Amino acid sequence: MSEHLAAIMEEHGEYCLRVAYLYVKDWSIAEEIVQDVFFAYYRQQNRFEQRPSLKTYLVKITVH
Repeated sequence: MSEHLAAIMEEHGEYCLRVAYLYVKDWSIAEEIVQDVFFAYYRQQNRFEQRPSLKTYLVKITVH
């Protein structure tokens, strides 16, 4: 795992986890969702244009 991704996970992971939990009401499912979010970001990070903040971008992926 890259240091860049690790830093992003450290900074935004807990918040994304809480957002996911609000939707699914199950911590284990919320954790899986967040793993998928960061995997999706890792695969598509070159598409991120930094118009919204990174936190906003990650939460949008979490919700969808």
